[in-house]
Parts: sequence; structure tokens; C-alpha cells
Amino acid sequence: MTYRVFFYRRLISRWLRDRGGSIAVMSALMMTLVFMAAAIAIDFGSLYFERREAQALTDLAAITAAGNLDKAEAAAVLAMNDNGQGGVSAGEDESGEGPDEIVVSDAAPRLEVETGRYVADPAVDPAARFTANATPANAARVTYTKTGALHFAHFLMDPPSMQTTAIAATTEEAAFSVGSRLASLDEGVLNNLLGALLGANVSLKAMDYRALADADVEVLSFLDALAAEIDLTAGTYNDVIAAEAAIGDILRALSVAAGQNQDARLALLALANAPGLANLHVPMGKLLDIGSLGQLALGERTAGLEAVVGIMDLLGASAAVANHDTLVDMASTLDLPGLASFTLDIAIGEPPQGLPWFAVGEAGKIVRTAQTRLFLNIEVEGPGGTLGEVIRLPLYLEVAYAEAKLDGISCSRGEVTGVAIDARPGIVEAWVGEIDPDQLRYFDTRPALRPAKLVDLKVVRVTGEAHAVSGNRFPTRLDFSRAEIDSGAVKSVHTHDIAQPLVRSLLEDLDLDVDLKLGPLQLGLSSPDLLADTVAEILGEAAGPLDTLLSTLLTTLGVKVGEANVRVTGAACGRAVLVN
Repeated sequence: MTYRVFFYRRLISRWLRDRGGSIAVMSALMMTLVFMAAAIAIDFGSLYFERREAQALTDLAAITAAGNLDKAEAAAVLAMNDNGQGGVSAGEDESGEGPDEIVVSDAAPRLEVETGRYVADPAVDPAARFTANATPANAARVTYTKTGALHFAHFLMDPPSMQTTAIAATTEEAAFSVGSRLASLDEGVLNNLLGALLGANVSLKAMDYRALADADVEVLSFLDALAAEIDLTAGTYNDVIAAEAAIGDILRALSVAAGQNQDARLALLALANAPGLANLHVPMGKLLDIGSLGQLALGERTAGLEAVVGIMDLLGASAAVANHDTLVDMASTLDLPGLASFTLDIAIGEPPQGLPWFAVGEAGKIVRTAQTRLFLNIEVEGPGGTLGEVIRLPLYLEVAYAEAKLDGISCSRGEVTGVAIDARPGIVEAWVGEIDPDQLRYFDTRPALRPAKLVDLKVVRVTGEAHAVSGNRFPTRLDFSRAEIDSGAVKSVHTHDIAQPLVRSLLEDLDLDVDLKLGPLQLGLSSPDLLADTVAEILGEAAGPLDTLLSTLLTTLGVKVGEANVRVTGAACGRAVLVN
């Protein structure tokens, strides 16, 4: 027994001391570990390139979706299928995992497509610049989830799920305005009105006004000329928009921008050099909003979006902005049938902040005219005799802003095919009545109204009052084709509340009261009813010329009674680009 123990001990001791073959054993073990590590390394490298490919596909899907926002999900899936990623399903990711998370999943490849609004504002954190479901939509976010492929390491780990995200945005912009163009001209009325607004002695002819009404200027060319007038030699167009410009500088800049239109240039220079021109200043940001064009350097241009304005529109809007919160009065004789003369008091409200009458922007952009109040004291030619030679007609009008909203831009293969505008005329209220003109400027309260004294003679007094409202509660859609945009077509929306001109509608509801002052001596005079009928008949005949006068006055200020005139002067469909 002792021998056996000794033998085994000796055998074990010799085996432990024997190093033969140890390298082969260790090599076998190490090679196993090396092959395992190589398999993992190869698969992780493959996953890295697979993820890069997935990101590229996601980028492409986002660009395609952003270029087709009305069918973004279908467009993104089609982009995947066209690039060899068949079997991709669309729908929301219910895993609860955010982007860049790697989770175990056996799910089929899946896309989540969200449309929303992207704001390229450096002041906003990049992660917060896209807002899903916000309108108007200008961007798409695509999240792609798929299971990665393992070639060698599948016996060591489950296939990972990878997720990639991309955001692409597009810029579809249009240049549009709400205002009006002069249709009928009376040089005496226009000279007096512009003279009162500009504080100048204006003496243009009807042909001068027609030249101004028919002429356009390119907005950036106008701003280039204005920058020179205000000694701004470097910077961007936003720097010009942020400045204040004198009326004289605006007129001279318009004359330069008018280029080869010699008639318009001479008329503008005549206004700029008119005696007594007031030193009025216009905050340009309350007059124009040129959107993304404002980021361009002075003298720079961008292809595809041409923004133009009517000279008379710009002139009238400038005068209105310069005179906000100021009471302007004027008087004029008339060369209109049945009308002798009138006096006018005008108060123009503060333009809505950030809502000028002309703008360049994306869907959702709004332009508005300013609120306007007028007190018009008109002298109508009377019949003579008991009623005298003149019948007074005091009219008070409150004109709320007209509004136009850019609803959408239709694009096909990067080209504009149409622009949709939702427009609503300003609500107008009109009264036949007396007010204190000094109260016009206080827009938070309505002036106190009293019955109008139409005739006030020793033997008879005729008073009257009337009220009419014109306005639409809801906007009307205006569709502009590519040809209409190129031609600068003006489209109008009219009020549905009054089927005829405002003054005529107002006078048809005129309630007259006749007071014969002579008591018993009134025998032999016409009856009160006959006198009332005579006054109503004379005013009814004057209603047409009065509506013409009112239209001319308001149109010069950029508004019309019961009407919103909209013009789209340029539009562009930008290509979708990756933004994140």
C-alpha cells in the first residue's frame, strides 16, 4: 500500500513538472477567444455601417416627406422602397424609446413620420426648433427603426434594434399685399388729400396720378435706393426695415426705383420737392415685412422670388403710417355732379404690430390695412327757395382693417403653380350725424353722435340720422394661378352685407325730421312731408357722386368700403433640405 501511494505521488509529480504541449493548449484557448472577439468586432463594425446606411435612408425619406407634406408618410415609405428597403411599415413607435437608443427588438422595419413647423432661429435650442403637428407645416421628422443584422455573434447576443432620426424643412414663400389701386381720379381731390397727409402744396395732374397708379417697383430695388437716401451703405435689408425714413427720402427712393418709367419718376420728384413737405417719418417695419429676403446683404438678390409693389399703394400706405394718431383736416371744392365742396377730418390708427400691408412670408402670414376714421362734411347743391342753396350732409365712418392671410402655396417639381389667400374686407360702419372731430383720434372710444343738421335756416330746420354696417364675418378664398401672379393681377373680396354702394345704402335708411320755425307764419310754405321728400330726393341723386368721392378718398389711404383688394406679386417653392 505504501508503495502504491509512493508510485502515484511520483507519477503526479512528474506530470506536473512536464511542460510539453502547454503552448498548444493555451493557443487553442486563446484562438477561441480571438475568434469570438473577431466575430463581435466584425458584427459591431457591420452594425456601424448599417446604421450609417439607415441614417442616409432616413435623411432621404425626410427630404422626400418635406417635399410632399400633404402626403408625407406615403412619400417617405416610397423613398425607402425605391432604395431597396422593402417591407417598411409606417406608424408610431410604441417602444417608448427615444432616438439613438439600442433596444432588443424583433419588430419589422418601421417608419414614424411627423409633419410640423421648423423655425430656423439661432436663439432657439436646436432640439426645440421643430414642433410636431404645428401649422402651417413646413417640415417633416422621420424616425426609422429596424433590427440590425448579426453575422457571427448571434450565438452571443440578440440582434439589436437601431433607430435613426432626420428632420427636413422646406421654404415656400409668397409676396402679397392688401390694399387697392385707384380706379377713378379727381386731381383736385387727390391733390388736397395728399397735400393734407404730406403737409405739402401738391399740384399733380390726373395723368401724373395715373402714371403712379399704373407703376410698380421692385421692393429690394426700392430698399437699395432708400438705404442710400438714409446713408446706410452696408448691412442687410433688415437694417433698412429697422430704420425710420422721412417721407421725402421715400419719395426720392421710389423715383430711383421707378427706373425707366419717366412719367412716374417726374411725378414722384414733384411730390418730393413740393413746397412745405412735412418732415414726417415712417417706421419701415410697420410698412413692409420682407421675410427671409431681409437676411440678404444690400444689393444681393435671390432667384425665384420677385417682390414688387404698386407705387401708389406704397405712397398711400406710407402717408397713412406717418400720420397715425394725428388728426388731418382738408377742404376742397368738387367737380362732381350735385356736389359743391367738402371738408374732411381723418384719423389713422396705429398699424397692427408686425402686420403691415405688404409682406413676404410662408403660409400663415397675415397682412392688414390700418384702422381709419373719417368725418366728411359735404355740401350738396340745394333746390333754392325754402330749403336754400346748400344741403349739408355730415358723414362719419369707421373703417376697420381689411385682412389677407396666405393660406398655402402649391408647388409641382419645385415650381409654383398657385397661391391661395384668405381675404376679408374691413368692417365699415357709417352714420349720418354730427360729431366733435377732435374725438376722432381716440380709437378706444367712439365719438358721441348727434342728429345731423342738413338744413338750418331761419324758416326751416331739417335734421336726420342713419346708420349702416358693411362687413364679412368670415374670409373668402382667392386663388391665384401662376399666370395671375406673373401679371400682377388684383383680386377683390366684397362684403355680403350691403348689395349696393355704402352711401346709397345709408341714405335709403335716412330718417328725416322737418321743423318749420315760423309757427303760424308757416302758412304758404311747403308741407313738412314734401320738404322731407325733396331733401331725400336731392341726396339720393347725389349718392352716386358721393360714393365715388368716398372711394377715391379711402383708396388713396389704401382701403376701400366693403372691399379687400389682394395682389400676389411673387412666389417661390424652395427645395427641402436637411436641418437636423
